[in-house]
Amino acid sequence: ASSSISNTGFGSRPERPCIVVLGSGWGGYIFAKSVDRTKYDVRIISPSNHFLFTPLLPSSAVGTLEFRAIQEPIRTIQGLSEFYHAKATSVDFG
Repeated sequence: ASSSISNTGFGSRPERPCIVVLGSGWGGYIFAKSVDRTKYDVRIISPSNHFLFTPLLPSSAVGTLEFRAIQEPIRTIQGLSEFYHAKATSVDFG
């Protein structure tokens, strides 16, 4: 079963322009944290609800670090409008 999220799927039109970030990896996470949320409505679509700092993953595997020290939940991004736990399969720019 597939579904699509269109611009009408976001509810009422926000008073600020909407930025949709696809993915919560390095680029998506850092970008979402750095956007000025007084100017933009930021929403994230990602199959993963956390950011994982992968360079420290081996340290977690051998017990040097706890796993919770190398992951950051998406909900900790201050001012994030919405998070969609989904996977984007296509994008319609029209």
